[in-house]
Amino acid sequence: MRPPSLRSSAVFLLTALSAASVVSACSGSDEKNEVAGVGGVVGVGGSGAGGSGTGGSISGTPCETEVQCASGEFCSAAKVCAPAGTCVVKEDCASGSFCSTTQKCLLDGECGGDGDCAQGTVCDTAQSKCIPGGGCGAQEFQIEAIAPNMFISLDRSCSMNNNAGGKLPKTKWAIAVDAINKLTTDFNSKIRWGLAMFPDTIAPNCAQGAAAAPIADNNESKIQGIMTAALAKADPNFPDGPCVTNIDTAVEQASLEPALADTTRGNYVLLITDGAQAGCNAAGGDSGTETIIGQMLSNGVSTFVVGFGAGIDANQMNKFAVAGGVPANDPTAPTRKYYQADDAKSLDTALATIAGAIVGCSFALNSAPPDESKLFVFFDNQTVARDTTHAAGWDYDAASNTLTFYGGDCDKLKANQVADVDVVFGCNQPTPQ
Repeated sequence: MRPPSLRSSAVFLLTALSAASVVSACSGSDEKNEVAGVGGVVGVGGSGAGGSGTGGSISGTPCETEVQCASGEFCSAAKVCAPAGTCVVKEDCASGSFCSTTQKCLLDGECGGDGDCAQGTVCDTAQSKCIPGGGCGAQEFQIEAIAPNMFISLDRSCSMNNNAGGKLPKTKWAIAVDAINKLTTDFNSKIRWGLAMFPDTIAPNCAQGAAAAPIADNNESKIQGIMTAALAKADPNFPDGPCVTNIDTAVEQASLEPALADTTRGNYVLLITDGAQAGCNAAGGDSGTETIIGQMLSNGVSTFVVGFGAGIDANQMNKFAVAGGVPANDPTAPTRKYYQADDAKSLDTALATIAGAIVGCSFALNSAPPDESKLFVFFDNQTVARDTTHAAGWDYDAASNTLTFYGGDCDKLKANQVADVDVVFGCNQPTPQ
């Protein structure tokens, strides 16, 4: 199966093999040759795809040399006369070939019929390749990328209306609107988005009411519409007041977003602010923010922290980022744990880095394997090992029927470095591309 770009609908067609008809492990049978007497039958059995060779049942006269055979026959290595152009045993074929059940010499790795294949596989005659099936049973199903939840908590305090600087100065608000519109466009359908802005437009402004856009599928257009409208001074969300910065209740609002309780997918909060807690302490101020972020992490919700501009409280932002469980890792600023942005380019980069870190590696199977110990995974026909430590490879979660890739193998998927992904049940071999 050829996986699509991670910037498009991520659906893979995979082959899973039912355990219901498994008789034994999916390995080939041993080659065996039996030769009957005069006028008897030669029967040859075995796996041909690996080159050990199989033959059919051919009657023939015993022979030692060609002259003992009739016209149009040859003396097989099995010491029996056989029709020209056929074979009885592997030795009748050239090096690198084997004797198929069709009594034809085929190249090693090819097949002419199911008898040429190892148990648990069948011959795809269109491609002359053995594929999983046969003794293992065959069932085709889909896996679909599981989009994580991301709740954006965006500062719309008065200071966001200040210029960010640069050759073509724009307000921080205009830059933030462009950045979020770009983010939701670039990661369209890869993340389930939600959006709230703080301070709220409804009094009391230190508290937060309903989110502007609760997390949902296909929320990109709605969020982009809200953000674009907020560029107009007449819009309620334009950052011209109230002039408070209530990070604590903004984070509290995020913690109450119902979608973040979904344990079948990753759950994240993205806090973007250009300042420090000011004018409000309804949820405990900085210490309350840190506590709430830590509680969310213990409930499986991680928080990314982005500081926009020079007005942020770096010490508190570091504390928030560490409490959120996904601190930044910038080798040029090893002590800074939050993502710092000072202009449009650096904000775009920070948001893209954050979004890229959470997408692309978890997939839901549309049916559960009968026995997860018999799952096998392949990238471009190469085995990918299961790793329950999650350092690399893949792991399967039966509770959510989810397959997730980790480490370098996850990175390969995100970078579109894998052309073919196979998930197979019962037989430790990939399906043909």
